Formats: sequence, structure tokens, C-alpha cells
Amino acid sequence: MKCLIVAALALLAIPVVAQQQPAQQEPGKKPVAVVNGEVITQEQFDRMYNNLPMPVRSQYEKNGGREAFLQNYLLKRLIVQEAVKKGFDKRTDVKAAVEFARESALFDRYVRDVVAQPVVTEAEIRKFYEDHADNFTHLESVKARHIVIMTNGAGPKPHTKEQALQIIQQIHTDLRSKSIPPPGTDPEVAQRTTLAYFAQAAQQYSEDGTAPNGGEIGWVDRSQGLDPAFADAAFTMKKGTLSGIIETKAGYDLIFVEDKKPAWRESYQDVRPSIREHLLAQHQADVMNLVGKLGGDLQASGKISVYPENLK
Repeated sequence: MKCLIVAALALLAIPVVAQQQPAQQEPGKKPVAVVNGEVITQEQFDRMYNNLPMPVRSQYEKNGGREAFLQNYLLKRLIVQEAVKKGFDKRTDVKAAVEFARESALFDRYVRDVVAQPVVTEAEIRKFYEDHADNFTHLESVKARHIVIMTNGAGPKPHTKEQALQIIQQIHTDLRSKSIPPPGTDPEVAQRTTLAYFAQAAQQYSEDGTAPNGGEIGWVDRSQGLDPAFADAAFTMKKGTLSGIIETKAGYDLIFVEDKKPAWRESYQDVRPSIREHLLAQHQADVMNLVGKLGGDLQASGKISVYPENLK
């Protein structure tokens, strides 16, 4: 779904040390990360990600997807681990807050999953999924880097158009010569080598804000306002290849495509929880009526003693 803002924590990246995985593992048990010895499995991660509220999850999909959510979660786990290490979880007020949060979570989940079951039917959830297909469809995307030499006096080093073309031609020739691998080179090794040379050249020559990061643009699709000439080139290139010289509105570009993703649609089962949450929010009054009715029935059949004098 396309609304809301991803938390500012998405801007923070926590490096993860690669761990060697066991040769044989049950489905879902493979680690997606290991934080100070604490394993986060695929199953745990999928459960957390799939239970995100629909607007939040949609915003993640537009801003880094599962990788961005993982980085946020790693930051949270590191801070929680630090709190436990310092004994913060043993404080009386923290214990009370944890118990209150547990009770609230149990109440909320029971209301959503049991009490509110009649409010939103399976047919309604399925209809929303089919009627809002665009919300769950992701355009073809590419992960790209670029080197831009700006023209018409723009940029940090003003050039004429002719000067800019001469500079980009020299960079292109140099990269072409370095990116020709020896016969028999593994394609993945060749791609990593070309990427390294490209990133180095971008840091040295590119004239926009991506230069310090090796020209990295990240994942982009055609809906993100790319220059038409840039987009046409990037989306027709093969993964791991270097473009020719492309004239854009900004100047002259070279592109390296690191990876590509075809257009795809999220499965119904993956998005069903978030759709149901969205529809329940639209029927909040109906849910609260059911909660009130259940509470009244339980109060009538239960045994309750109240001592107002002890409230003081």
C-alpha cells in the first residue's frame, strides 16, 4: 500500500557480519542475520515483516523493502540487547511496562483475530486484493550506478558540452579496457571487477551527490521520474554490463546495472494480514460494538469484586 512514512530509523544502516550457514537446515530456519550470537531466522523475519501494518509495509516496499526493515530491526535488537546487558529489564517500572504491553498485545490480538472475525469476511479481503491490484504490483526495477559529467556550465566543475563529452569519452574508454576479463573468467568475478572499477571512477569523476558512494543510485523504477534517456538505457541493459555514453538533460552519463528485477505482484497470502488490518480500521465502530457486547456478557457471567476505597 502506498502511504505513510517509513520511520527515520530506515536511514540508519547496521553492518551485519556474515556467518557460515550449516549445510542442512529446515525450511524457514536459515538465518537472515546473527546479532551478537542471536540468530534471526527466515521464519521469524517473515512473520515480523508480514505482520506490519499495510501502510507501513507498503512504504518499506518503496524504500528498500525487506532489507530496509531488517536494518531497522537490527538496530532495535542491538539496543534491546544493550538494555538487557545493563540490567535495565530488571527495573520495577520496566517490568510493569513489559507486563502491561503483554496484556495489551494479548487483548489487541484476541480482538482482531477472534472477536472481530465476523466483521471482515474472506470474500471482502479477496475483493480488495483484486480491486486494488496496482497497490500490490511492483514495476520492473534496476539497481544501478552512474557517472555523470554535467554540461552547459552546471555542476561543481563547469564544462562546455564539448569538454564534457571529451571527459566522458575518456572515462568510458578507460572503463572498457579494464572491464574486458581474461578468457575463462567466471562471469560473477568479472562483474564484481567491473563494478569495482566503475565505483572508483564514479568517486573520482562523477559530478553529482552519488559520487562519494561510487555513483550508487540503488533500486529504481520508471515511476521515479528518471530522465527518459537514462531510463531507456538502464532498463534495456543486461545485468552486470556497462552502458555506452548517454546524453541526458544533466549532461553525459555512463551506467552500470548491478541487478534487475522483473515486474511482480505480491501474493494474496503475503498481503492478506495487512489488507484485513486496513479493512478492520474502516469498521472500527463495528469492532468496538462487538467488544462492548462481549465485555458485557463476560461481566454478567463473571465474578467481580471492586473495592473503590482502596483506589485512594
